[in-house]
Parts: sequence; structure tokens; C-alpha cells
Amino acid sequence: MFKNLLATIGLAVVIKAAFEHYREFQELKREKQGSREPNP
Repeated sequence: MFKNLLATIGLAVVIKAAFEHYREFQELKREKQGSREPNP
């Protein structure tokens, strides 16, 4: 049972880290697209 608890906690930590990286990537993508638009 203890191993299952540790595995669940580890999975939650990995998912949280992956989500943070995904959000950062999306933000960088948005900034890059914004800089491509021509400035009037």
C-alpha cells in the first residue's frame, strides 16, 4: 500500500511539472507569434 501511495504522489509531481512546462511553452509560442505580426 505504501508503494502505491508513493507512486501516486510521484505521478502527481510529474504531471504538475509537465503541465508547468506546457504552459511556459504555450506562453513562449504566443510571444513569438506576437512579434511576427507587422507593426503599423
